Amino acid sequence: MGTARRVKWINWARSWVARRRYYALLAGVLLVAVVVLLALWRTSEGDNKDLTLNLGSELIGTVIVLFVITPFLARADRKVDAILARFDHDAFIRQAADAKEHIRILELWTDLLQAEFQRRFLAAVGEALSVNAEVRILLLDPDSRAAQQREDDLQHRIDVDDSILQNLRTLHEFQTKWGGHRIDIRVYRAMPSVQMYQVDDHMLVSFYPTKVTSWDSTQYQTGPTAHLGIFVDTKFEELWTADSTRTLEQLWTVVLEDEGNGRQHSLPFVSIGGSMYVGGLKVDSKNLRSIMDGQPFKVVENDTDKKRPCSLKPLEPTAEAETAVQELFTRKYGAKHQDLIFELVPLSG
Repeated sequence: MGTARRVKWINWARSWVARRRYYALLAGVLLVAVVVLLALWRTSEGDNKDLTLNLGSELIGTVIVLFVITPFLARADRKVDAILARFDHDAFIRQAADAKEHIRILELWTDLLQAEFQRRFLAAVGEALSVNAEVRILLLDPDSRAAQQREDDLQHRIDVDDSILQNLRTLHEFQTKWGGHRIDIRVYRAMPSVQMYQVDDHMLVSFYPTKVTSWDSTQYQTGPTAHLGIFVDTKFEELWTADSTRTLEQLWTVVLEDEGNGRQHSLPFVSIGGSMYVGGLKVDSKNLRSIMDGQPFKVVENDTDKKRPCSLKPLEPTAEAETAVQELFTRKYGAKHQDLIFELVPLSG
């Protein structure tokens, strides 16, 4: 009996050491990969910089699965933590309606704002806001490289840009309706490593597998004090405060200040090929002549005192870019743009 126990103990010890060596070796390889990606990120520009950042996010996702999810599954307190086959929309809507403190969502876009769920979900969020709960929603910036990357992951079965923009149009209208309440929507640029839906102390976490949306994949139910919950909470706050993250209002409108009278105009805009185009500026024949003569404006940077001088150049109806710009306005705002469109021309000074 004693010999058998000694053999069993020795086998267990060898297995333990082997596992630790495996994780140590893997950690070393991942550390080298992170250093290489950081070096590439520092020397990259434009889309390559975004792509490197997104590759880094995917690597982080791998680390999470190995070092966070695996221990989570091994040590889960089944009274608090659970594994679900997919996202339960109806259950989350019920929880949201009963929220007392906060609702937080970290997603690329959410089908809670589409089709059969939209009306019930917005009603639930409204109930939460009515009792002064805080609502914070982070969605992917439709202009980011990560949006195209995710569409590639889904094998182009879903128009990711259009799905995000549909969400943002709905949220912009909803936020306007509930102005003055504790609701904030922002968009981030880097592909996140996790997806999160949270109501008070209840959190659902998932990842972004290829070929399938996150809500159709495995969900990990946890709480804010669990290891997984702490990690996801930190990730949410990092993205929320990142320099590249924009508020929904910053994504939706640009503020122009007329240098002549100091009047400010909040205008819809789109960007294409490095140029920005605005619409919605009410002008008469006199104002139009002044604009065409180079009347100076300033772009007011949101949440800062910075103002960038510019002039406005009317977009000719016959211009080659006119069709593309009109399509972008329609795609972003959901209706054909009827107003005169101007190109913002930067000025020195």
